[in-house]
Amino acid sequence: MTTGMQRAERAGAAAELQPIVDAIAAMLRKQNGFIDREVSLTLPVTEGRTLIVSVRSGERRSEARREGSSRGLDARQLRLVNETIHEKLGEPISVSMLSSVAGLSRAHFSHAFRTSVGRPPHAHIVRMRIERAMKLMAETDAPLSEIAVSAGFADQAHFSNRFRRMAGATPAEWRRAHQR
Repeated sequence: MTTGMQRAERAGAAAELQPIVDAIAAMLRKQNGFIDREVSLTLPVTEGRTLIVSVRSGERRSEARREGSSRGLDARQLRLVNETIHEKLGEPISVSMLSSVAGLSRAHFSHAFRTSVGRPPHAHIVRMRIERAMKLMAETDAPLSEIAVSAGFADQAHFSNRFRRMAGATPAEWRRAHQR
């Protein structure tokens, strides 16, 4: 049970802190690009008592998460990411690199990519590498080890393992059945 004196002390402390709260709120309003922004301060008021000041800008965290969770990449982001993957298919491609191309954090990018494409970024890259390898196997007589490296796999064993999982046959078996 609080006494009238305790309420008056709290009201006085809150009045003293109001300029600080207003300054924090103004700072957050200037940075309106951040919908998920919260600042909390814990300040001593009297001996043994503290005042916690929490200022939020924009939507509540749960609303921002829920709303953003169903969104995928926009058309421009998806086009830029796919172009980057095609350009760098023979090189190591990290989720960090792709997320920076899309202008998103790694976690947000991974979720948005999966929503847009239907599979995680790494699985999509592996699929595109397998498709490139299939094209090369069908159109050239290059050794499988060269095709594996040019498609971005670490070595022929890695390539063969992934290929067999996706195509249901070894690269050599697939090549014999599909070579022109």
